[in-house]
Amino acid sequence: MRWFLALALATAPLAAVPAAAQDGNYRSRTVQVFGDDPCPKASNPDEIIVCARRPEEERYRIPKDIREAEKAAQIAREDQVAANRAAIVSGRTAASGIGSCSTAGAGGITGCTQGLNVVGAAKTVVEGVKTATEPVDD
Repeated sequence: MRWFLALALATAPLAAVPAAAQDGNYRSRTVQVFGDDPCPKASNPDEIIVCARRPEEERYRIPKDIREAEKAAQIAREDQVAANRAAIVSGRTAASGIGSCSTAGAGGITGCTQGLNVVGAAKTVVEGVKTATEPVDD
């Protein structure tokens, strides 16, 4: 037991010193190369260079992730335009608020009675026709 304790006390100062592999004082670079271009060489031994090889036809193009983001934004704009056109054609101004027949908004209930107004107007017209008399010229 004494031998183990002596060994632990002797190696304790070494635990505070980092190993050479754990130093972490290196520089890392990621480089994109196109076609048969060579990967650049490290300027010092503490530098790590990671080369990503791309096809030659991609050299002067906008990067793919940016192209896809622009395409997604364009689709979203087109979808919004289509939704706005459908709302205009259908005469619908909003999904909530006055004239919408919804529980949302201050005047949402007013849209629910629009059908009743049409039915009531039709009944009034029918009753008016039934009770109408020929005009008499005096």
